[in-house]
Amino acid sequence: MVALRSFKTLVLTVGITAGSLTCSSDLVAPPQSSPAVLVQLAGDGQVGRVKSPLPAALVVQVNDGEGQPLEGVAVTWTADGGGSISGSSVVSGKDGQVAVRWMLGDRVGRETVTAAAADLPPVVFGATAVADPLPQMVIITQPSSTTTSGALLVQQPVARVEDDGQPLGAGISVTASVDGAALAGTTTAQSDNSGVVRFSNLALSGPEGSYHLVLSAPGVQSVQSAAITISTPNPTLDESGKWSPPFDWPIVAIHMMLLPTGRVLSIGRTGPPQVWDPATGAFTPVPSPANLFCAGHALLSDGQVLVAGGHISDGRGLPNVTLFSDAGGWTSSAPMAQGRWYPTATTMGDGDVVITAGTNEDSLYVTIPEVWSNGSLRQLTGASLALPWYPRAFLAPDGSLFVAGPTGTRFLSVSDAGKWRSAPPRRYGYRDYGSAVMYDDGKILYAGGGNTTNTAEVIDLNEPSPQWRWTGSMAYPRRHLNITVLPTGEVLATGGVSGSGFDDVSTGVHAAEMWHPTTGRWTLLASNAITRGYHGTSLLLPDGRVLNAGSGEGAGAPDERNAELFSPPYLLRGPRPVITSAPSEVHYGAQFRIETPQANTITHVSFIRLGAVTHAFDENQRFQRLAFTADASGLTVTAPSSGNHAPPGHYMVFILNGADVPSVAKIVRLN
Repeated sequence: MVALRSFKTLVLTVGITAGSLTCSSDLVAPPQSSPAVLVQLAGDGQVGRVKSPLPAALVVQVNDGEGQPLEGVAVTWTADGGGSISGSSVVSGKDGQVAVRWMLGDRVGRETVTAAAADLPPVVFGATAVADPLPQMVIITQPSSTTTSGALLVQQPVARVEDDGQPLGAGISVTASVDGAALAGTTTAQSDNSGVVRFSNLALSGPEGSYHLVLSAPGVQSVQSAAITISTPNPTLDESGKWSPPFDWPIVAIHMMLLPTGRVLSIGRTGPPQVWDPATGAFTPVPSPANLFCAGHALLSDGQVLVAGGHISDGRGLPNVTLFSDAGGWTSSAPMAQGRWYPTATTMGDGDVVITAGTNEDSLYVTIPEVWSNGSLRQLTGASLALPWYPRAFLAPDGSLFVAGPTGTRFLSVSDAGKWRSAPPRRYGYRDYGSAVMYDDGKILYAGGGNTTNTAEVIDLNEPSPQWRWTGSMAYPRRHLNITVLPTGEVLATGGVSGSGFDDVSTGVHAAEMWHPTTGRWTLLASNAITRGYHGTSLLLPDGRVLNAGSGEGAGAPDERNAELFSPPYLLRGPRPVITSAPSEVHYGAQFRIETPQANTITHVSFIRLGAVTHAFDENQRFQRLAFTADASGLTVTAPSSGNHAPPGHYMVFILNGADVPSVAKIVRLN
């Protein structure tokens, strides 16, 4: 048994003098050390039925002052709210861990369990008990987000009837209805053996506006669809955008990063990384000191690209931290504590980079985040948690790291040893290989993913109690898509596949779609030539076009060593405003000058962080509008107020006129 109180050392002194033996003893205090702690590892924030066991165990770890596990420590557990614990006092094992199961009480609401050991600060777990629900209707595929009056929905709704997560059987009659519009077609459908209900020919008729389908069945909790907007098309205006023909790319561009010079760094699974110059079309090979396939990456405040991890073999990652600058090439920084394959790197408000998730040299999940700061790394030992590969993580306005998925959502404090706290759950479940982006300051859009959905949802982290809410659904279900924020503040969805398999390229989606944040609607745009599924990438360029590349070198898909350029509709609307001069560096909260001969026509100034994209997620891009005043010769613009709203580093500044036509961007450094 290991006691948690401190001990003194007994020092015994023995002496022999003239045939006699003498001895003396002294108690010597040991060196002072940090106190032991209880660390919460798993099980907090669950939801379960009353009088039922929660699905996950409650796990704590007893660590000494050096962060090493302590064996043989008795941890006592106390339940509040009428529930019970599988063991009231449990002794820690060799790993210092104690795990118990929690049976909820008989009242609805929040319950808590407290874990305590000796004089250590206790750890509190919380859970929410809910009443036994009715069987539920769950929408698997949302209907089309936009339609014209009387036209068949391009995407018909698909639902499943289930009880406690288990599908009910065949023969359940489900009826579709809508308020405020007429619903034509076969409005009642029967469930199949898996409880799945499919509608095939529904059409809405009515005035312009937003409507919701309601799916219901006797004895089943009904469900409301995401919004469907009836709109009147404008046949005279071509707003579909335009794709370039495909052009050769030396490698499969699985990773792409926009550099402060306006050039693009790309990394594949095989072949040396390449730097592409959009101005000349030339490629420059830049061999890296490590295999950087399936690493994470972000741009630092000085414009260097930080690449965390790399490839030993599938599932096994390198501990390397590798830096790249367009002027100086590759250098190596201090390595991480463990290798990482499929990690996410996020630049924070102070310029540090938080590295989360991934699997190590032994293909085990790396549970402890690390913070890179000016060439050194520290582990957040108080925030041990296994996360899925490439978590969709963002700097939140309060300075914490917000993980939006693909599974649960949560916040990470990166101060001291780090600490996780719960966050509101998303509306849709497991969005693996869905795409997410911060489309405005503190506002996140998450679209697609799973097997496979067209739904999308948003959250505003600026709100006192932020909650995810549905926004319009895409016309096509997509996974392995990329969503890219544009100078207009709209978000472009490109590529992906619609099948139920991991990467069924036979179901590739070629049509681009654009989401409008003011309405929540998606608009169908022009289609590209190449199917871009798993390992496809998309990156906004300073000239306002979007570079699409990659797909393949995995999952048995064709290796696409090519790229395409998309000109969004705003580039087809007429002359562009011009930035004749702008500073190369701006400071937080300060005003800076943009000279333009079109000053009196400018309605928006957009500020977009340079992109760094891989595996359906841009780990670096974020958007906001800047306040400005105009005069005869230019604009006086106010820079973002703090690093939590715009991490230090390089941004594209676009000016836009009343037709939402953007200039070519000026790249500036914010610090």
